[in-house]
Amino acid sequence: MNPRRLAVLALSLTLISARAEEAASSFPDLKSLPVPENLTPFPGKLSYDPALTKVLDEEMTMEDGAPECHRLVSTRLNRENETRYIIDFDSGPSADPSFVIIDEKTGVILGSIAGESLTVPGNGFLYASGRANRLHQEQAKYTIRAGKVVEIVQPFSYVGLKSKAKVPLKLLAKKDGGEVIANIPTGESLEVVLRDGEHLLIKTNFGLLGWWKANTSVMADNAEIEGIYFAGD
Repeated sequence: MNPRRLAVLALSLTLISARAEEAASSFPDLKSLPVPENLTPFPGKLSYDPALTKVLDEEMTMEDGAPECHRLVSTRLNRENETRYIIDFDSGPSADPSFVIIDEKTGVILGSIAGESLTVPGNGFLYASGRANRLHQEQAKYTIRAGKVVEIVQPFSYVGLKSKAKVPLKLLAKKDGGEVIANIPTGESLEVVLRDGEHLLIKTNFGLLGWWKANTSVMADNAEIEGIYFAGD
């Protein structure tokens, strides 16, 4: 792997590690089970309440012997509810990692949650974190309603990445235009605060905030902002 790719991977792994530490502090006293490295493009784990959870940690295979998924745990999602669920990890057809949620009693699949890491603290919600097939490390919140896994939709996607420009950036007052807030030259440091679709809210060194429209198809080698690139195929 060339030095440039190694630097990009190191940046991604650093952010993933930082977000993992944030999750651990948000939900203390949980235990964790690593996701098998061969099933995920980025490090991943399932964090759970040991009082509610039975660790299974076994590979599930199809009839032809090919790996199908990895069965992680049997758990309750809510301390106030006795319903138990199976959580499997599926690597997907082309590095598309996700957690599959199954009603343990009926065997019915209730839905899947994309990501490499999942936190199940026992409060009735599931918290996912992922980098694969995304522009940046993302966090999401889910629950089960009417027998289906549903996402609790956030107004924006938090990024929180301190980085630098790899091309000149013009920050605008509005996503669809407006006055120029700042011009950031190539190589200057910045912070990507949040994302709204293909628009990024960026903070300059001085502390000004402005919108910039990202190219959502860039890969690591042609990223316009270091660390902001589509991690997929």
